[in-house]
Amino acid sequence: MRKHSNAFDLIRLVAASMVLWSHQHAVMGLSDPDAGLFHVIHGGYGVFIFFVVSGYLNTLSVIRHHSVPAFLISRGLRIYPALVVCIGFTVLVGACVAPDLRTYLDFKLLSFIGKDVTLFTGTKAGVSQPVFTGNVMPNALNGSVWTLTYEVKMYVVLALCLVALRYKPAAAIFVSGLGLIVFGFSALDTFWLQFSALFVAGSFVAAAQKLKNLAWPIVGLLLLACLFAALGRSVFALYLVLTAAVITFGSVRLPRWLRPPLDLSYAIYLYAFPVQQLSAMLTKNFWIGLAFTATITVALALLSALLVEQPAQRWKLTLGRRQAAAPAPRLAAADVIAAPTEAETV
Repeated sequence: MRKHSNAFDLIRLVAASMVLWSHQHAVMGLSDPDAGLFHVIHGGYGVFIFFVVSGYLNTLSVIRHHSVPAFLISRGLRIYPALVVCIGFTVLVGACVAPDLRTYLDFKLLSFIGKDVTLFTGTKAGVSQPVFTGNVMPNALNGSVWTLTYEVKMYVVLALCLVALRYKPAAAIFVSGLGLIVFGFSALDTFWLQFSALFVAGSFVAAAQKLKNLAWPIVGLLLLACLFAALGRSVFALYLVLTAAVITFGSVRLPRWLRPPLDLSYAIYLYAFPVQQLSAMLTKNFWIGLAFTATITVALALLSALLVEQPAQRWKLTLGRRQAAAPAPRLAAADVIAAPTEAETV
């Protein structure tokens, strides 16, 4: 049972659902209509939201704990156990439906596994030969994990930057604010620039909040958005508005009935695509396929949360207790892999 009362779990669940919705269109060869202001599909909004939330919550975590090892171990235990199990599941699904198992089990599959369970050398969506025959994307095994390579690299950059800044919020405000100015005048024509801009915007709010409160960085982002809009940089201005809106709503205290008892968003994001490929093989009706995808994906997400993600988080806390108990004359409390605060639970 999740103990905190903020809305970030709910926001991430909505974001994962938006990605699922868009991918269901894609695997069935349908067009997901442009979702509006950013000229991206619904899944694009979902990914944008993930990077805003990640920049905000992870910056809070690093500044609070003052420990790069603690932060990176925590992030590793959050990302990799569920990812490795999901890639194993994806490979098994492919083996069950591949028309030629011998061809399927070749070097291309090993490359897919190697890249997608490490992330730092990029990712692969699938293999060279058709697996889901008759589908629009017959070679694709998992078309969702590609964003994770950006995510984990941003964790490392964030940790290195904050240790260089001695975890001082004022310095982090200056650097992230300067980064926002640079991004504001950039083309934002690559995923790296887009995701980094959203991550840094969330990081700016977190650092500024540490010095005073949440209200003034939110107001600052909105004023900066007005300035860039006046300068003709409307897309970046909308990034800032989105960041302000997501973090403001995420910080709201929700009534108990609105709080997800488990954070299923990450597992839904991971498992939806291979399940959607199966759904596209079984039916060409969008709504039946969507119902199949939602049912099976939520069931897999529950299993992942209970059997993989929660044990990994308990292991993190066990490591923290062992580190705290180990004899170390100058070990600071901030260097312990401590349990996250309510706002920092990712």
